[in-house]
Amino acid sequence: MKDKVIISICGAAGAGKSTLAKKLAEAIGYDMACRIPVDYFLKSYNGEPYEEFMNTPFKFDWTFLKKVISVPINSRCETPDFDFNKLIRISRTGGIQLTLRRYIILDSLPCPFADHLIRLDAPEDLRKSRIKDRDKKDKTNSFRNWQKMEVTAKELELGKYKYDLVLSGFDEPEANALKITEYLNI
Repeated sequence: MKDKVIISICGAAGAGKSTLAKKLAEAIGYDMACRIPVDYFLKSYNGEPYEEFMNTPFKFDWTFLKKVISVPINSRCETPDFDFNKLIRISRTGGIQLTLRRYIILDSLPCPFADHLIRLDAPEDLRKSRIKDRDKKDKTNSFRNWQKMEVTAKELELGKYKYDLVLSGFDEPEANALKITEYLNI
């Protein structure tokens, strides 16, 4: 893992993490960077009472993610296959296929083994609007999990993370990507 640089873009649901991660990979260059959508590494809903589930943050399988990205640079790997409607992992493979690069860009809660933590902030009204727009575009219903998304977002404010950069979700993703590449001196 010493030859890889892991950049964790953190923020509440709808802040623009995925868009920024894509723009950052583009800015660095696809021959040097890849984006891994960490939502595919969510831990499955295990059948606890719904209210209890909704009042706890999403959990991620960081151990499995670390295993997936432990392959050599330029190797092919893939995310798990995940059913986002039922919130369960279908299988350990079968998700998004990608080629691992030197710069690995993650979009989620802060990854515990990341080299750099970048926080992206946006107000609730903008985030809600983005989630609803994405649901409409993708014909999904992620907004039904808003309560759990907000409980998860509160994890970012507990003071247990030290962010290398804090960016605004109002800024254009290209401008934020440029700020990150300048910070990383790429």
